Amino acid sequence: MRAPLLAVAAALLALPAGASDFGRAAAGTTGSEFLLLDTSARGIAMGGAYSVATNDASSLYWNPAGLSQVPRFSATFLHAQYVAGITYNAASVAKRINDSSVLALGVRYLDVGAITRTDVNGLSRGEFQPRSYLAELGWGQSIYDLSDSEVDVAMGVTVKYLHTDLLEHANAYGGDFGVHSRFYGTSQTYDISMAIQNLGVGQKFDQVRDTLPTRVRFGGGVRPIKPLLLTIEAVGPINSLPYGAAGMEYTVDIQKNIQGAVRAGINSMTYESLGMTSMLNFGFGVKLSDLSFDYAFAPTGDLGAQIHRVSVSFNLPAKISRRYRER
Repeated sequence: MRAPLLAVAAALLALPAGASDFGRAAAGTTGSEFLLLDTSARGIAMGGAYSVATNDASSLYWNPAGLSQVPRFSATFLHAQYVAGITYNAASVAKRINDSSVLALGVRYLDVGAITRTDVNGLSRGEFQPRSYLAELGWGQSIYDLSDSEVDVAMGVTVKYLHTDLLEHANAYGGDFGVHSRFYGTSQTYDISMAIQNLGVGQKFDQVRDTLPTRVRFGGGVRPIKPLLLTIEAVGPINSLPYGAAGMEYTVDIQKNIQGAVRAGINSMTYESLGMTSMLNFGFGVKLSDLSFDYAFAPTGDLGAQIHRVSVSFNLPAKISRRYRER
C-alpha cells in the first residue's frame, strides 16, 4: 500500500512551482479553467469531496483510479446550465477489459454563448462564440501485488486533449494520475485516495503559452453504517489557496431494484470570492435497477443565481468474477 502513495508523493514533489504558486498571488496565472468543471451531479452534491468515492465512468475526471471499481460497463452523462447562458455537457463510458483493468473514454463541451466583439473605440465588430472541447482516454488498474485480505490498491491514469475556439484557436495536452486504497475493517470499510490533475502543456493563443490548472487532491471516506457514506477532501490548486470539502450520502431501499439517496456537501473554494452560501451543495438521486438519475443544486452566493446539474448513468453489473465473490 505504501508503494503507490510514495510514487504519487514523488510526482508531487517533482511538480514545477513558482514563487507565487499555491496562493492568492497565483490567481489568474493559469489557463484552461474549463478543465476544473465537475462532471457528476452525485459528486457535486457531496461538495466535490468525491475523488475517494468515485466508482463509475465519471472517474475519468475525479480520480482515474476509481475506474478500477467499474464492475462491467458504465456510461455517464451530465448537463449543467451556468450563469449568463453558459452550457456545459460531459459524457464518458468505461468498459472492463479483464479481471483487473478498465478502459474509459470521455468528452466534454463548454459553450459560452454569443459575445459581442468590440474594437479599441468600443465599436461593435460582430459576435463570436467561445467554445471548448475535450477528449480523454483513461485506464484503471487493480494492483493485486499490493492487495491482500485487508486492503485493495488501485491506480489509474488519464490523458486528455483540449481545443478552444475564441477569436484564435489553441490546443492543450495533459494528463491525470490517481491512486486509491480501500481498507477492510471488522464492520466497515475505509478509503483513502490521492490524485494529481491537469499535468501537461497548456494553450497558446498568441505569444505566451498558458499553464494548465494543475491541482492535487487528497481524499478520505468511511461508512460508519451501511447506508451512510462520509467523505472529506483537501485540494491544493496551483492557481489559488488550498481549500477543503466534505460530503455525505444516505441511501435507502425503496422497493426491489429501486434505491434513493440524499446528499449534501460543503466546499470552501469560493468562500472568499462568493461568500458563505456558495459553499453549500445539495442533491438527490434515484437508482432504478442499473440506471441512475442524479441532481445537484449549488447556489452562487453573491452572484445571486443558482446552478442546477443533472446527470444520468448506466452501470451494468459484473459477471461475478472469483475476486468479486471473495469480497
